[in-house]
Formats: sequence, C-alpha cells, structure tokens
Amino acid sequence: MLFSDHAPGSPPRRSLRSVVLVGVVLQVVSVHGALAQSATIDVGSNVGKPGDAVDVVVALTTFGGTMVAATSNDLTFNKQVLRLEPTDCRVNPTTGKSLSAAIVQETRSGRTLRLSVQSIFTAPPIHDGPLYTCTFHIAPTALPRTYPLIITTTQGFGPTGVEVPRVTGSAGSVVVTLVLVPSVTPTPTRTTTPTPSPTPTLDPCPRDLTLTPSAAPPGSDVMVSGRCNLLHSGRRGDVYFDGTKVDVVTGDTLGNYNGTLTVPSDAAVGAHVVHILSPREIAAAPFEVTPCMGDCNGDAMVGVDDLMQVVNIAFGDAPVGSCPSADANGDGVLTIDELLGAVQRGLHGCAVH
Repeated sequence: MLFSDHAPGSPPRRSLRSVVLVGVVLQVVSVHGALAQSATIDVGSNVGKPGDAVDVVVALTTFGGTMVAATSNDLTFNKQVLRLEPTDCRVNPTTGKSLSAAIVQETRSGRTLRLSVQSIFTAPPIHDGPLYTCTFHIAPTALPRTYPLIITTTQGFGPTGVEVPRVTGSAGSVVVTLVLVPSVTPTPTRTTTPTPSPTPTLDPCPRDLTLTPSAAPPGSDVMVSGRCNLLHSGRRGDVYFDGTKVDVVTGDTLGNYNGTLTVPSDAAVGAHVVHILSPREIAAAPFEVTPCMGDCNGDAMVGVDDLMQVVNIAFGDAPVGSCPSADANGDGVLTIDELLGAVQRGLHGCAVH
C-alpha cells in the first residue's frame, strides 16, 4: 500500500484516485495527438418519408499523404425500420475497384453488413471522395426520428496490401419525417389543337424547411433555411421549437429566408418538430435532440463526476450502461474517440456551434 489511511498528512484515497484519473485523461489526449488519424471512412446521412428509398454515400478521406488502395468496414442499422440488402450497395465507378457486400450479423432488431472496396490488384490508391452508395428502404410504418447508421471495424490497405494503421470511421443517419414537400405539377390543357408542353406550376410556399444539423444536443445552434413567397420583401416568420418561439426569420425579395435557432437547454432527448408560422404554419421539419457525449446524469453538461464515471468505464471499473451517452455510436464499447469526445465537451460544453 502506497499510502496508509492513518498516515498523517496523507491525501484521502478518493482524492488520489481523482488525481490519477485526471492524469490518465491527459495522457490519453497526449497519446491521441501522437497517433493522428491516417484516414477516415465516413457514412453520410439522408432524409425521407415512410415508404421512401433514400441513398446514403460512404466516403474516404486521407490525411498526411496516406495512400489507401482498398477499404473494409461494417455497417449496422435498425432493420425493423430500414431495409438494406447487399445488392442495394454499389461502388463509385471512379475508384476503379469493385464492391463486395455480405451480411455478417443479424439480431432481432439489427443487421450488420460488411462492405469491402477492393480489386485483384490493390494498386492504384483510391482518391478522396465517395467509395460507395447504399439505397435504404424506409418501412411504411416507420416513426419520425433519426435512425443511426453505425460504422465499425474500419480498415484500409495500401497499394502493397499492407494494412494502413489508424483508420477510423464516423456514423451517419437516416432521418424519417412526415413532412410532405409538394411536388411541381403540370397545368393540364383541354384544347385539342397542338399546344406546347404543359407549364409547371410552382408552389409559392414549398414546405422544404432545412435544418443544419438535423440532430444535436441541447444548447446547439441550428441553421434554418427555406423559401416561401408569403415571406417575400422583408416579411417575417416566427420559428417555433415544438411550442416555444425561438427565432424570427425574414424573407428576401424572392421569399428566401434563413436564420439560426438555439435548441432549448431543457429540450428532452428524442424527436421534436421545428415550425415556421406567419401566422399559419408555412413549413415544418423534424429535429432530433441527442444526448451530450459523456453527460451521465442528464443535466446537459459534462462535469468532473461525469468524466470520472467515463474514465471508470474506460478502465472496466463500471459498465457502459452506467453512462449510455458516452457510447456515442451505441456499439457497447467505449473507444478512445468517445473518451476524448467526453473530455472535449467537459472543456467546451455540449452545444454544437
């Protein structure tokens, strides 16, 4: 025993553990800086209605001159809401490679596909950009919310076939919405004499409200944009987060509007709706409030106690379920990126700006 509980002047055992934990976090940050990423495989996002088919693009980004000639990753999703077969994915032809896809795991609610972009001869390297595209089919009974697309087991291989170290991935999502966007419809003609093609009639107030990002923790800033002729030439519209007014937008001469709303600090994690009223509703879009990574007690901030709990999980002294928000991709494992994410939010706050 290094310190005795009865030794005069010895610091309390709990204080020593706190110091050790903080020291470990600092060491992890230092090691992470030394082991910078060499490449990332990033899953995109898309929005659709129940019954729609939406495309999601998976892209490669390399750093520091790293050459990647082949990739492999696992992609996990909620199969009760999203349907994706191996044949629904296709390689970006500009890579000069082929795509192999296979189901490697199936549970009651989830499915995991392993997707590999490769060729018989691994050279030449793949340029940064889209690797492949997968078409997800949204169930007709899907509820409006954000469904994550979790990427794991990311690997990259160089032109000689040697594995590239430190290849990571970032998750994407499919956002299901019930908001209908009116389509452009032709004006029919009743005359029997030859006439030009029907002229489309544009909706003067389309409901294509765009939120960027469409999912974020409380306190985050979200860009709001769209078009409505009712707001042309300086007319104003009130922006509501559920039933709370959070911003005002003003249209230009053509009715284009944009603004920034702040997600209420007391907004519950889950699905919400952003409305624009002037005075009737002219647009609406779904928004997903996500947990703050590392916020174990749900108070929308990451304090010292939260960080201690996250580090305990990293050391195996506590289960991942004791702080679900620390496991950002929901794979049941606390990674170094997730540990660092919790530290960053403890230093800079939960909000996305």
